[in-house]
Amino acid sequence: MSFQSNVPISGPGFSNRSSELARLDEVARRLGEGEPTWLAILGARKVGKTSLVLEFARRHRADLAVIDVDVSQWAPLTWDVFRVLAARAADVLAGAATGISHEALLIDEPAWRREVPATELFARLPPTARASLASLPELDGPELARAALGLPEAIAQAMDVRAVVAIDEFQDLAALAAGRGGVDPFPILRGVWQRHRRIAYVVSGSERSMMLEMVSSEASPFFQHFSVMELDVLGADDAIALLVDGSPADRRIDAALAARAVDVIGTHPFHLQMLGEALVAAPGPYREADLKAAVQGLVFARAGRLSLFFAREWDARVGRASTLAATLEALAAGKRRLTDIAAAIGAPSGATLRYLERLGDSVTRADDGTWRLTDPLFARWIEWRSPGGSVVPMRVLGDEGEQAAARSLSRLGFELVYQSLGSRGAFDLLATRGHHVLAVQVKRRPLPLRFTKAEWARMVADAKRMGWRWVIAAVDDSIVRVLDPGLATKRGEVRIGERAEIANLLAWIDETR
Repeated sequence: MSFQSNVPISGPGFSNRSSELARLDEVARRLGEGEPTWLAILGARKVGKTSLVLEFARRHRADLAVIDVDVSQWAPLTWDVFRVLAARAADVLAGAATGISHEALLIDEPAWRREVPATELFARLPPTARASLASLPELDGPELARAALGLPEAIAQAMDVRAVVAIDEFQDLAALAAGRGGVDPFPILRGVWQRHRRIAYVVSGSERSMMLEMVSSEASPFFQHFSVMELDVLGADDAIALLVDGSPADRRIDAALAARAVDVIGTHPFHLQMLGEALVAAPGPYREADLKAAVQGLVFARAGRLSLFFAREWDARVGRASTLAATLEALAAGKRRLTDIAAAIGAPSGATLRYLERLGDSVTRADDGTWRLTDPLFARWIEWRSPGGSVVPMRVLGDEGEQAAARSLSRLGFELVYQSLGSRGAFDLLATRGHHVLAVQVKRRPLPLRFTKAEWARMVADAKRMGWRWVIAAVDDSIVRVLDPGLATKRGEVRIGERAEIANLLAWIDETR
């Protein structure tokens, strides 16, 4: 197996989710008995909703078909989503009998009018369904929705098959009701779907609150029509197993390092897939330093893949609203009460509550009334990009000595980064300030420090090879002393003590250029 973060996963790479698959198996069982059901899957973005449906489809490919549509692929959203759903249903349920691709023909109306009526499927359909299929490319709006939504059931009856229609980001369909002339599609869906006997419906969405309101509110057209399944992040054991089992045989991530990784970035499967990809990109064996460098490059770097993902999430939630940005920043440090958030952003409690509601499922309200960011790693990213946030990677990844050194250097305007062993040589950290790069060896011992000649020679050689100035950060009882290696004494061993302390690091850097 191998890690995959850019596509949904099914087959050998799919792991865990046994209870969720059992729920979907029940949908298939009842459909087979002529009792189609509707299931709503609620889960955060990238938590594995699509992978779950694809794995369900793979396991049931012998006894039913799955027709899937992702509403988020339409930007801006139009009624065309229903046209594609109907064409895709024809391809999935009757493709072998037609010899054409209905979805591909949608962009060529003359070819559609010429080829579709000549198919065996068209001949099998009742007159009303034939008319709907024949006019599919030219219909629009609610008329299109009514015609298209009825076709999967008609095609399933004609082909004597059963199917599951899976619609991801289902809540986005609400946008069709917006603006002048907008029409709410959900009553149309309910009215058509409830007559179907050969199609079960599985909808999913990442806006949990909106989805839950949509399927459970008494004011919703779908009230009491859907059962609900929550798809959460993985448990710790399953998250560790994902990293261990997902790594290739010749680049294995061991269980101890996987457990440490889960402690650092959490159990969101998308985050873990990205981390796994980053780790196994280079040959093993993999150590703590490799994990630190991988997380630094993914999360705490401007062009890191997870950093860019979080930046898009930030833009989608905040836009240009400074009040929403301040609210997220207030929550980044941990859970807080409404009054504390209001005080932090300088707003009344009522207005602050409205800001929190506008942030949707990126924030979560606990039973004790406190609020927090739903994704802890997103919270760390927000802290990192805020003023003074350069120490966050060290706080998340580093030991006590590295954290203390990072705090001390950050007060001088340095940003601290972890890099892979091949990129940082013998040093623990790289500190950057403008165009200056400073390599740092951290030691948690009282002065004087002692090094073997081999250890010292390696640091000298790596600094020369990389073109870096370098220092030693001695940490003792949280007191950090930055030492000038040029003032070490070399006899049988290399020793460096108080006389090597640099009183003004910035001046020292300028003097040693």
